[in-house]
Formats: sequence, C-alpha cells, structure tokens
Amino acid sequence: MSQHKAQEVSPANFDWIKDVWNSKCSPKMRIFLWSIIQNALPLGEALNQRGIQNEALCVKCKQKESAMHIFFQCPFAIEVWNLLPLHRVVHLATDCDFKKAVVAFRNIVCLPPSGVTTAILPWKILTPTETATKAVRLAREWINAQPHKETEQRGVPTLPEATRSRSARELVPTCKSDAAFNQQSNRAGLAWIIYDASGKPLRQGSSSQELVASPLVAEALSLRAGIVSAVSLELPKLKMLSDNVTLIRAINNDAQAKEIYGIVKSIQQIASVFVEITFDHVSRSSNVEADRLAKLALLSSSSFISNP
Repeated sequence: MSQHKAQEVSPANFDWIKDVWNSKCSPKMRIFLWSIIQNALPLGEALNQRGIQNEALCVKCKQKESAMHIFFQCPFAIEVWNLLPLHRVVHLATDCDFKKAVVAFRNIVCLPPSGVTTAILPWKILTPTETATKAVRLAREWINAQPHKETEQRGVPTLPEATRSRSARELVPTCKSDAAFNQQSNRAGLAWIIYDASGKPLRQGSSSQELVASPLVAEALSLRAGIVSAVSLELPKLKMLSDNVTLIRAINNDAQAKEIYGIVKSIQQIASVFVEITFDHVSRSSNVEADRLAKLALLSSSSFISNP
C-alpha cells in the first residue's frame, strides 16, 4: 500500500452522510463503520483507555490493538489488502486515523471481473485469502440484490421526506420501545419489540443500564437500542413507536431536549439507513408488552445487585 502518492485527506473531508450512512453497502456494514469511528468496538486500545483491561494487544501479531492496526497496519491486514484486486493502491500516513482512511478509500474499487463497482473498505471484515475473497463476494452479492439504477438515483430520503412520502395507512414493520427507571439507583430497564407488517413479533430484546440520568434518557436509550436491532434485520421501512411524547417531538425536531440531544442525533443518523422511517407516539395502553419487558429487565438487574 505504499507505492502511490498519498491522497490529500483530512478530518474536514469526512462526511457522516456520504461516507457512512449513504455508503453503498448493507445496513449492517454501515452500523459497523459507525461503531468503529465512534470507538464503540471492544478493541484493546479502547478497553485499555477505559481501564477494563491492562493489555491492548492484537491477537494475531501482539502489537497495540486499535482500529487502524486491525484494518490496515497488522501484517494480516496488509496481506489481505495485497490480495484484493484494487484499481489503485492507497498510501496511508503513519498519523492517519480511521476517518481519514475512510475518506482515502472513498473511491477505491476492485478491478474487473470482480463484479464490485463500489468501495471495498466496508466489506473487508479468516486466512488473508479467505478474507479478501469473502469481502469481494459479499460486496458483489449485495450489489446484485439492489434495485435498478433509476431507483438508486433517488438516494436515501432525509427523515422529513421519508415521513411525508408514506401513507399512514400503509402496513410496515413497527418497533415499540419502552423503559423503566429507578430514581434511587439511577438504573434503567430498556426494552424493544419489532413486529412485521402483519403484527407478528420478529425480534425482541431487553437490557439494564447503569448511571442513567433521568426517565427521558432511559426512553431515548431504549428507542436507540430498538432501531439498531431493526437495522440488523435489514428492514427497508420501519415505524418507531414510543409512549414518551417529549422524545418523539425531539426526534421529529418539534422540540429540543438538552439531556437527550446526543442520543437523538445518534438516532437520526441511524435512521438514514432506512428507505422510509417514521417516529410516532403510541399510548401506554398500546405499549404494555414493551413496558413489561422493561420492568422485568430493571427488576432482574436490581435483584442481581441485591443478591451477589
């Protein structure tokens, strides 16, 4: 990766919409890229910084494990890149971070006859040969499954456009979320249930969260967990439902709530993965299943703390 002149890249060139949420890859890969850039993956360097473990070494070469090392600097990663039929080589500077790398690889595609005409970086995730081959195969399969060019040119609609474009009567998958909050311990139970267009449950999940500032924050965290779960199902359309009016208004930009500003921005970014998505209020009486799951999650975590 060092024979060609380095591209002029800087963090200012990076664009969340262009480089992540509108990148031509599957929703799972977009979330994965988002997780890498947000330092949300449990890599050694991140765990070390958080005091979770002392060692921060790559399992393959025992060097310092970071996102840049895993994807570009590890001998294993270098061998994989050498095996990929790229139309030109990219040189990454030693001080390059992952945002700069994404920009540098923005237009790097595979040579024919690979069948891959989009950027290969998101798909490079076995032996080096297996990794390179699988990256090309997965990218090609996803490209072949996409709609025709006329549909692609429309692009991913923004949240307001998506909201306006769909009739309220159209049946689409839904995701209901809810949270239970304990003010004394600042713990919360989070829950979400995803239903298909006919109302049949597709997936549900629950978890507990410590150090939650308020019930509103808990509701926002629960909704975000639900939409992330929906992304992994690769649903093109989705209706998100919450019984918290303040949260729904904040997401739809009718009102701003400072304590959940960051979570709302994260939800809106993830929402751009979908072709169409809406965020609507649902009555408490219509959200009893998610409410029950949230309360059980909070109760289970509280019982665990009380009975170690």
